[in-house]
Amino acid sequence: MKPPVLLIRLAFCAVIALIAGFSLPDANAAEQLYTCGMHPQIIKKEPGNCPICGMKLTPIRANSNGRAAAGERKLKYYKSTMNPGEVSPKPGKDSMGMDLVPVYEDEDASASTIQIDAATIQRMNLRTALVEHGPVRREFRTVGTVTYNEEGLRDITTKYEGWLEKLLVNTTWAVVKAGDPLFEIYAPDVYNAQLNYVVALRAEGEAGGALTRGALARLQLYDVPADVIAELNRTKEPHRTLVFRAPADGVVIEKMGVTGQMMKPGERIYRLADLSSVWVQAEIYEKDLPFVRTGDPATVRTSYGPERSFDGKVELLLPQVQEQTRTATARIVLPNTDRFLRPGMFVDVRFTTQLADDAVLVPDMAVLRSGESNTVFLARPDGSFEPREIKLGARSQDNFYEVLSGLVAGDRIVISGQFMLDSESQLRDAIQKMLKSSGPAAEMPAPRESQASLPQKPAAAVGGMAGAAMLPAPALTLLQALANATIGGADALAKDDLPAYQKALPVMRQKLAEFLTVYEHGAHGPLGKFKDGPADPTDLKTARRDFAYFGTGVTDLVRENHLHHTAGLHIFQCPMAPGIGTGRWLQRTAELRNPYYGAAMLECGEEIDASAVPPTGTTGPSVRPGVTALPPGHPPIGGLSVVAYLQTLADEKSGGGSDACGSCGMSKAAMAAGEPCATDHQAGASKL
Repeated sequence: MKPPVLLIRLAFCAVIALIAGFSLPDANAAEQLYTCGMHPQIIKKEPGNCPICGMKLTPIRANSNGRAAAGERKLKYYKSTMNPGEVSPKPGKDSMGMDLVPVYEDEDASASTIQIDAATIQRMNLRTALVEHGPVRREFRTVGTVTYNEEGLRDITTKYEGWLEKLLVNTTWAVVKAGDPLFEIYAPDVYNAQLNYVVALRAEGEAGGALTRGALARLQLYDVPADVIAELNRTKEPHRTLVFRAPADGVVIEKMGVTGQMMKPGERIYRLADLSSVWVQAEIYEKDLPFVRTGDPATVRTSYGPERSFDGKVELLLPQVQEQTRTATARIVLPNTDRFLRPGMFVDVRFTTQLADDAVLVPDMAVLRSGESNTVFLARPDGSFEPREIKLGARSQDNFYEVLSGLVAGDRIVISGQFMLDSESQLRDAIQKMLKSSGPAAEMPAPRESQASLPQKPAAAVGGMAGAAMLPAPALTLLQALANATIGGADALAKDDLPAYQKALPVMRQKLAEFLTVYEHGAHGPLGKFKDGPADPTDLKTARRDFAYFGTGVTDLVRENHLHHTAGLHIFQCPMAPGIGTGRWLQRTAELRNPYYGAAMLECGEEIDASAVPPTGTTGPSVRPGVTALPPGHPPIGGLSVVAYLQTLADEKSGGGSDACGSCGMSKAAMAAGEPCATDHQAGASKL
C-alpha cells in the first residue's frame, strides 16, 4: 500500500472511531471485564449470566503493572505461551513446539499470574511454605515370607544298610536336642565291624596292634558313637542293634522312616530344621530395585498379635526377577531364639535408603500433576501468585519429592488451595490468548500459534470471512464433499483404527484441493496450513494431533455457512483436543464418538447448540458464537483487531459490510468476477 493511501486510511479509521464514540484502548488501562468459569470464551463488559450454561459471570482482574522503557528492560527468562509455568533460561521451543517468548523483570512473570487481595486469600484458605533442602531418603514397604534358614537344615541318614527296629522319635514337628536318641537300627555291616574289633582286642590286648587299629577305623567310618566303642573295650561283647542319636538341635520337619523299614545307605530318615534363625524373603518390585542394595538395613514387623519389630539387613539380593510377579527377592537373616517367627508367616518389611545427601525438597501436597507436567504456585512478595512447572526426582520420606529443576531453596510456594489458583490461572491464560489478537502481537502471528489459537477465534473469522454464509454455491457443494471426507477420518479415529484413517487421508486431500481450487480465500484461515492435506501419521497420537487442527477448521467452515442444517450433520466439541485444547468435529449421527481419544474417552464432549451461530443477515459486527452483542460501537474482544473492527463499521455504513472478505477485503463482486486474491490488503490492515 502506498504511503498516501495509508495516511488516508488511518485518518478514515480515526474519524469512524470518533463518530462511534470510541477511542483506541490504552494498553495500560484497567478495564473491568466479566467471563464464565466454564466457558472462558465468553467475555462481557457488564455482569450477568453466561449465555451457554447460565452460570453467573465473574470479574476478571486486569494486570496493570507499568513497564519501563524498552532500552531499560532487563530480560528475566523465556516462557511458553501455551503451557503456564513452562519456562527456560534461553530461547527455543516449548513442549508443544511453540516459540518461547521473553519475560522481563518489569512485567508479570506469566500471562496467568494471579493477583488476589488479602481477604480473598483468607477465604480461599491459601497456605504457603518455604521450599526446604535436605537429604533424600527413600522408604518403601513390601511383603515378606518367613522361611527356614537353609544353613540350619540337616538330613538324618546312615552310611550302612539296616532295618529300623524301633523309632524313638515317631512324629513330625517333634523338637529334639543334640544327643537325643532317634531310633534303633540293626545293621549287619556294623555288627560284623564290632565282632572284628572285639576279636582284634582279644588277640592283641589292650595295647592293640594293626588289626585293632583297622577294626577301630572301620567303626568310626560307620559313625559308631564313641560311647559304644568304649563299652566294647570294656565288655568285649558286640551289640546287635545300634542307637542313633540326634547330631544337633532342631525340629523334625520331615519323617520318612517307619518301624521295620529297611533303609539303604544315604536314604533320608528324618529332616531337622534349626529355628534359632530364619530367613525373610522380601518381594521387591522392579521399580524399587534401584533403591535396594546388599547390606541395606531393613525392619521386619509382624502382622498378627502384638506387633513386634526385628532389625536386620539384606544379606543377598537375588539376581532373578520372577516373570509372573515381576519381583526380585531380598533375603534377610533374623535371629529367632524364642521361635516367635514361624516359617510360612507373612510379615511387613520396610527398607530405608539415602539417595542424596542434600537436595531441594517440595511437599507432595503442593504439586499439581497433569499428565507428565508438574506445577507449583510461587507466592511473590507483592502478593501475586505465579504457576511454575518443575521437574521431580525421587520421592523422599514424609511425602516430600526431590526437585531437579524449577525451584530453589527459599522459594515460597502454595501448599493449600492451589487447585483454585490453577483454575484461575488457566482461565487468565485463555483470556490473554483471546485478547492477544487485538494487540501488537497479532501483527505477525506464527503459523503454529494460529493453529493453537483456533478454539479462541470466533466462528465468523474462520476461513477469512467477516459474515456468515458467504461461500458461493459451487464452493458450498465442494465444502460438503470435504465435510463428508472429514467425517470418514473422524469415524476411523473414534474406532482407534489407524489403517482406516490412513486410507481416508487421500480422499480428504483430494476434496480439500478441489475446495481450495474453487474458493482460494479458504486458504486464509486454518486450512491454509493443510493445503496438501494432513500429513501421513506414524501412530494414532500424531494422527489425532493433526486432525484436531484440520477437523476443527473444516467444522468451523461448515458451521459458519450453516451447512450442517441442510446436510443433516451434527457438530460436537471436546475441550481437551490434543494440541489445541478445544476441538470440534462432524458426525452423521447424534451418538457421541470422540475421535481425539477413541475408546479411552469415547463419550467425552458435547454437541454444540446450532442456535449459537448468528443467522444470515444479522446486523452489526460478527461476534463470537454464544456471545451476545457488545455495547453499541464496542470493538469485539479477542476477535477482530480494533482497526479491522473500525473497517467493518465503515463497510456497514457504506452498505458493503456483508460483501467483503475479512482476510483480504475483497468484495463479493470482485470474488465472483474471478479477480486474484488481494492478500496485500490483509497485510496492510495488519500493519495498521
